[in-house]
Amino acid sequence: MIEINNLSKNVNGKQILKDISFKIFKSDFVSIVGPSGSGKTTLLNILLLITNKTSGKYFFNDKDMEEIFNSSSETRKFRSQIGIMSAFSELLRNFTVKENIILPSIIEGIAYSKEYYEKLTNDLQISNILDENISTLSSGEKQRVLLARALILNPTVLIADEPTSNLDSDNAIKMIDILSNLNEENKTTIIIATHDDKIYDRTDSVYRIEDGKIRV
Repeated sequence: MIEINNLSKNVNGKQILKDISFKIFKSDFVSIVGPSGSGKTTLLNILLLITNKTSGKYFFNDKDMEEIFNSSSETRKFRSQIGIMSAFSELLRNFTVKENIILPSIIEGIAYSKEYYEKLTNDLQISNILDENISTLSSGEKQRVLLARALILNPTVLIADEPTSNLDSDNAIKMIDILSNLNEENKTTIIIATHDDKIYDRTDSVYRIEDGKIRV
């Protein structure tokens, strides 16, 4: 599904990622780990075509991503296959939980499945707060709403940047259980950047970034 060959990334004259290569297959549950500033988020941004690599190759489903990076329509089409849960994602404060969840459907002009929506909100244990304003929610509830929003269009891949950030231990474990079940039941390919050992101990593969290089 995803193949990275000899990829490097320079930012402001500094080499952040150095000649890295790896493969992620359909239904994999992968964690990318490393200290703050190691390049985890940079790598995710390359996978999402938010930023371009400096050198190397990036293939998604055997397609060279260099071919679509400069095409806004092709990039948008590609991202519609990806659920994105970023540490910097924000919920719309003056909107309800439901309005926040279905936002990607409105933006992309793609109808969401009401049956899938009901299952998703039940599985995430937020079906009882759908009419609540975001400002009334706990941190754990907000993270689950962010996850629901990332999944509402039933993507084949979920990319999550620090999904347990700002969560206490109990809510972090709940989030890990949810992600693990999603991977097992829906066969969703999940790629997570994290420094939380409770997460990467549960994933199939761990790619560790050290000095800009990937170590398995």
